Amino acid sequence: MTDPASCPCVICVAPCVELDAFDQRTIAHVEQYGWSVVMVPEDETGPGWAFTIGLRHSLGSPEVAMFGLDLDLMRECLNTLANAIAAGHPVSPGQERDDVMERLPIVIKPVHESWHKPLFGAALSFYRHRPQPFMEMVWPDNAGLFPWSESCSPRVRELQPSLWIPKAEHVPGPWAELP
Repeated sequence: MTDPASCPCVICVAPCVELDAFDQRTIAHVEQYGWSVVMVPEDETGPGWAFTIGLRHSLGSPEVAMFGLDLDLMRECLNTLANAIAAGHPVSPGQERDDVMERLPIVIKPVHESWHKPLFGAALSFYRHRPQPFMEMVWPDNAGLFPWSESCSPRVRELQPSLWIPKAEHVPGPWAELP
């Protein structure tokens, strides 16, 4: 658990503004479960994604994000990973894990800070706009190849951003076009 004296979140430090229903729900989830999962649905501009809020507050862990799959599946994967973290199996950059998705490994990659504002505004708000570490949970194609492999399915590459590189250096596409 994060030391409340060093945690800048809205639970540990009284917020300066009135909290809306979303913020109140997030706080209730973090207090009850240790984290909350935010889901952003696919739309005309690009694939959907989901991410945690509260892992840093509750477990001292980086927050984690996942992209491009069904929202319910991503929520399930993020909750599975968060439960593993809570059970003493932390995440680290470059780590391959087989305890999240059935029959497929995932790889944990660090998220460059340039992605925080366009993708994780709700987490920034929860942590009172102080940057917190984020990790990306990357999944492979049906052949087990990850997006950084030249032979990986182009569709899998399109669905998942490469958040470990700065946003300004990302390949063109929906992720690089986020404001």
